[in-house]
Amino acid sequence: MPNSIVAILLGIIQGITEFLPVSSSGHLVLAQRLLGVSFPGVTFEVVVHFGSLLAIGLVFWSDIVMVLRTFFLGVRALLIGKRPSFRGEQQVAWRFAWLIIFGSIPTFFMGVFLEPVFEGLFHSVATVGIMLLVTGTFLWLIERNRGTGGKGISEMEPLDAVFIGFAQGCAIMPGLSRSGTTIAGALLRGLDRDAAMRYSFLLALPAITGATLFKLGDIVTATTGTGLSLLDYALGLVAAAVTGVMALKVLFRLLRQGRLYFFGYYCWFVGLLTLGLNYLYQ
Repeated sequence: MPNSIVAILLGIIQGITEFLPVSSSGHLVLAQRLLGVSFPGVTFEVVVHFGSLLAIGLVFWSDIVMVLRTFFLGVRALLIGKRPSFRGEQQVAWRFAWLIIFGSIPTFFMGVFLEPVFEGLFHSVATVGIMLLVTGTFLWLIERNRGTGGKGISEMEPLDAVFIGFAQGCAIMPGLSRSGTTIAGALLRGLDRDAAMRYSFLLALPAITGATLFKLGDIVTATTGTGLSLLDYALGLVAAAVTGVMALKVLFRLLRQGRLYFFGYYCWFVGLLTLGLNYLYQ
């Protein structure tokens, strides 16, 4: 199968599974194994994750603009010795910006210092299966045993952000869903569903951007060692972005309806199937 077709297929898988809580990295590992391809390292995964970043930007554009604009206004006020004075939506956006910074700290340190460990796990199908079972259990427990929290962004505390950021850092492991883990972590901390969803995906922006910049050198030289051209990477990125927008809209509906536990059943099924096939074909 031509690499361009493989890249598009993997991009579609990434776009769908990044936002639906079923682990995009885990599905990429499994898809590459089923398609009989192997792209060394995590460079391709980073590229298609950047496609997901574009999808987040398109869907949350107004939130992103408000947060960035308010943050720069607040920082400028601090630099000239004034205390930022915001009200209404700007006050919430100012708080939101700092909560994203607090949440990004544990993700940053886990990504930098544990990156060699996590990268090695991308070659372990057994790890994917186990982490899918963990993701499924997490989703089922949160949705079936907890009611909807009442905290919005304005009631969030820095400790809430750090907890969710730690959950996001753990989700670097293939098979552990980033969206599922962070949304479940936010619900566990008492956030309402809309706040959990917004914070989860805006928190992903610095993490995905940082990972992309960190791997930029590998992407520029990606035509050597992986068998992929820059066009193949571009096709995968676009496919991930387009399908990501559609997947986000589906997730919004299911999250508000309290049906995330359905994905728990799916993760259990795929996780057990993965472990079984891995055992049979070792």
